[in-house]
Formats: sequence, C-alpha cells, structure tokens
Amino acid sequence: MRRKVRVGLMIAGVVFTAVVLAAGVAATLAGRRFHARYETEKAALLQQARSGAPPAGAGIAAESLPPPVRRYLQVTRAGDKPLPRFAIVQQRGGLRTAADKPWMPFEAEQVYSLEPPGFLWFARAKVAPGVHMLARDKFVGLRGNMLITLGGLITLADGTGPQMDQGAALRFWGEALAFPELVRSPSLHWEAMNETQARVRIEQGELKLEAVIDYNEQGLPIAMHAQRYRDVNGTGVLTAWTGYSREWRELDGRLFPTQWESVWHLPEGDFPAVRMEILHLQTG
Repeated sequence: MRRKVRVGLMIAGVVFTAVVLAAGVAATLAGRRFHARYETEKAALLQQARSGAPPAGAGIAAESLPPPVRRYLQVTRAGDKPLPRFAIVQQRGGLRTAADKPWMPFEAEQVYSLEPPGFLWFARAKVAPGVHMLARDKFVGLRGNMLITLGGLITLADGTGPQMDQGAALRFWGEALAFPELVRSPSLHWEAMNETQARVRIEQGELKLEAVIDYNEQGLPIAMHAQRYRDVNGTGVLTAWTGYSREWRELDGRLFPTQWESVWHLPEGDFPAVRMEILHLQTG
C-alpha cells in the first residue's frame, strides 16, 4: 500500500513538474512573440520617420512665439537646428494602477517619429517574483492603442478609440516638446500667458487638444497641464493631468529631461501613476 502511495506521489510530482515547465515554455514563447510584434511596429515607425519629407525647421516664426517659448529656443540654441527625424530613449522606473497599489518596477524603450508625430513604448514590469507584465503603448497615424498582457499570455487591456487617441496624443506632445525644434510645428498654436507659462492648442486632423506649459527659471519646459481621459472602471473620465519633465541634463549632445512623471489630480489628492528615468537618448 505504501509503495502505491509513493508511486502515486512520484507520478503526481512528475505531472506537476511537466505542467510547470510547459507553462514556463509557453510564457517564454508568448513573451518573444509580443516583443517581435513590437520590433515589427518599431521598424515600420522608423521607416516612416526616415522616408518622409525632410523635417522643416521653419513653421511658426520664432518672433511670434510667446516669451517663454522663444527663450526656450534661445537657451537650447535650437532656433536654426533641423528637427530630428526620430528619437529612441531607454527608460526605467515604476508604475501603479491606483494610489493604494504597490509600485511595479519596469524597464522600457520608447521610439518617437517626430514628423509625422508618433511613438511606440515597450515596457516589461515586474508584477511578482517570476511574473511580468508586458505593455505596448502607441500613437501612430493619429490613433492610440494601449496593449497590456500578463507575460504575453493573457491580455489585460487592449484600449482603442477616440479617448485613447486623445490620451496618447497628449503623452506624445507632453514628452516630445523636450525637443525644442518641435515648438515651431504648424500643428501647434501658441498663446502668451506670462513669463513662465504659455498655452498651446494642438491640431492634428480630427484631434484638437489644449494644454498649458510651465517653464522654469532656466527657460526649460518642466510641466504640461491638460484635461486627459483616465480609465475609471472601464469608462473614460476627463481628469486634470500633468506630465512633468525634470532634471534636464546633456544627453546625445542636447539638453534633455532625465526624469519624467505622470500625475493625475484627483479630488482626494494627487496620484502619481508613472515615474521614469531616462537612461539613454539616441536621435537621428
């Protein structure tokens, strides 16, 4: 009888080990497929950026820009520089889904096409020991899409639609204005406010957005304030939001923020949702 029990336990152990190994192999393959999909989208975005019309440095006359925006061009000496076609940044940081949830550390890569405007973001976040969330955010062709999976196996979110387009566009412009050559884009319509703030209207096809940009004493943009859609139990709710750009240093031969933060301003208080450090910048 005892021998039968031991044999049964051995068989159960073998089956359990086989299931665990199979699950591990499936997760590895799914993760590779997810990353391969991102690499395909990245190649297409870079090809679009490289093969498009040469980015024009001209657009809005520098003299017509509000005082803090003109000063930004002056301190970065970007007034006569051509706009880069693309940029690739390496990041690390933390994200969370609610104020009472723990921070999940992540590593990420973000690719920008500056003309036409677009980005891709691939992140790998640690949910638990041995468990990772794979995310791909994008804004391409004026359309946004946030795809989130558990290890590439289980889809947790696959958001599309006008509200996603609006949020992705605000993310693009909130980050891409770190490239001062872009402030003269014909898609931007600036309005003077004071010496440290300027209002910008962003018009791209059907997308029409508005935001306020804060500049620090050195003349560098440090925050974008806007109304952005936030997911609340599956419903998009317009919510006060700020994208912060901090710790400007020299990267790839240019001044660039090395800290980014995304913060929702809720009735119960501020909710920082994403914090990231810029580790490397490549432009071309």
